[in-house]
Amino acid sequence: MAYLIITNGLDQGQLFELPEGKHILGRDEKAEIHIDLSAVSRKHASFEVSATRTVIRDLASSNGTLVNDSPVSDSIELINGDTIQIADLVLQFFASAEPKAAKAQTQNLNQFQSTATVETLKARSDLMKLLRACFYDAGFHEVETPMLSADTVVDRYLHPISVDLASQNYWLQTSPEFAMKRLLSSGMDAIFQVCHAFRNEEAGQFHNLEFTMVEWYRTGDSTDQAMDFLGQLAMSMLGYDEFDKLSYQSAFQAILQIDPLSITEQELVEAIASLDFETPVDWRGLGKDDWLDLLLTEFVQPRLGLERPCILYNYPASQSALARLHPEDERVAERFELFVQGIELANGYHELLDADELQKRNLKTNALRQLDDRTLLPSDSYLLSAMRHGLPDCCGVALGFDRLAMLALGKSSIDQVIPFPFDRA
Repeated sequence: MAYLIITNGLDQGQLFELPEGKHILGRDEKAEIHIDLSAVSRKHASFEVSATRTVIRDLASSNGTLVNDSPVSDSIELINGDTIQIADLVLQFFASAEPKAAKAQTQNLNQFQSTATVETLKARSDLMKLLRACFYDAGFHEVETPMLSADTVVDRYLHPISVDLASQNYWLQTSPEFAMKRLLSSGMDAIFQVCHAFRNEEAGQFHNLEFTMVEWYRTGDSTDQAMDFLGQLAMSMLGYDEFDKLSYQSAFQAILQIDPLSITEQELVEAIASLDFETPVDWRGLGKDDWLDLLLTEFVQPRLGLERPCILYNYPASQSALARLHPEDERVAERFELFVQGIELANGYHELLDADELQKRNLKTNALRQLDDRTLLPSDSYLLSAMRHGLPDCCGVALGFDRLAMLALGKSSIDQVIPFPFDRA
């Protein structure tokens, strides 16, 4: 008998039997292979199983189906060990094996085999050398800060991992931001760091619980100067000759014909309801920022950076926790993000300097986390003390190196450019 096994995410190890006949994979409760994920269509793909072969067909799904990184345009005959991918979900097909043996085979691969080839890992090393050279040539100093700290970034959607030591709570850092800003307050002026960061509940094609982050800060830069440095870095690392800059407002107006800054909540609900895409079941119970983020993810982001890197800037003020408000338009903050081929690579801020304002935002974010039934995060920190002492005017950017390497090396998943993803760590 043939089998499918989920090999990543929270459902890793879940096994589906494929006896002879036709089986539907989808979100529909009646689907024989029922997978309740929003990225999976109600009837996403079918498996036609006979005594001698198994054929997979994509059923005109919203997100498509990949077999060994190749799209299923009509049908494909599966062979033992083939990988099937739907958005962030990855399954492995076994033509004939007992369930326990199939699971054992997957576990053995997870234990011993790197997901990246030796050639890829060497090429990644060369990219890292180039990256460091870009910073050294620009006059930056490399620093190292703790990955385990009593402080952590307070964000509604970032979930740090807590560690108890000697009856005291510490956090694996989601970003080295807090400690690096303390160094700026101590007198450093242009610093960068390459480190591992940790974000709980993140897994998939572009996510891993532990990942490589590149973060940098420079005092005295304007937002335009910070965006230009990011664009030049992207060109150097990815081989482009130009990059674009586009405001958040202009992107929504061009792609969706709505103004995200002036649209009312009722108008936004009507706009979403008129669009043909798979919405979350509870989308009407979300807030304006969540609705805008949904539209950004589904319609705007996939169209950014398709020909050359694109920096999206001037995000709504309510979506920019650690950025200062724009001096000429307080509806937006001086936040910007880099997109290449529809993939977000970096997030940057003209940094907030007001400690009291940061504390207010931390308290508000914790209230929202409480509504989400999430752990409250420490709203007071060493950073607040450093800001009160005097954080100089600066811009900062955080970039995901694994995603950068994935694009630079022509891969489709970050699993292909890191030795051991979390499910094999």
